[in-house]
Amino acid sequence: MKYIILNIILLFSLGSYGQPQITPEDLKSIVGTWDGSITYLDFQTNKPFTMAANLIVEKGRNENTLVLNNLYPNEPKANNSEKIKVSNNGTMLNKHIVTQREELENGHIQIQTEHNGKDDNKKAQIRYTYIIGKKIFLIRKEVQFSQGEEWIKRSEFSYNRNK
Repeated sequence: MKYIILNIILLFSLGSYGQPQITPEDLKSIVGTWDGSITYLDFQTNKPFTMAANLIVEKGRNENTLVLNNLYPNEPKANNSEKIKVSNNGTMLNKHIVTQREELENGHIQIQTEHNGKDDNKKAQIRYTYIIGKKIFLIRKEVQFSQGEEWIKRSEFSYNRNK
């Protein structure tokens, strides 16, 4: 029985070995006020559209959660809030598997997540890229509708730290 339990523990530890992990500390620097824009691909026209988008990031209920208050100066009816949450073991961000965590040469952190979902009412593989720095914060959403097809940039929020 001891050997069976040891083998099970070994299998679980090998399965998680090498899995990229993030910490609440990775996201801590985005707390504050940001000015920027969102550019998204309008699937009806197949052209990108850009509009002003500002962001206020606040601490959430616990260290693993932040609240993102999205503000659209030219479209105030679209203002909304959402949460960004790191799983306790650091392998998930917003319930999506972390596939990459990289410290870039410029000191920024790049995090990528992927999951299966729907976009434009079609099944798709969805990838989010977060680039976090002291003065910049970027969230890019890309979709791949079928295996082997190119990734399409669906939207990108690009922010600069508000002084």
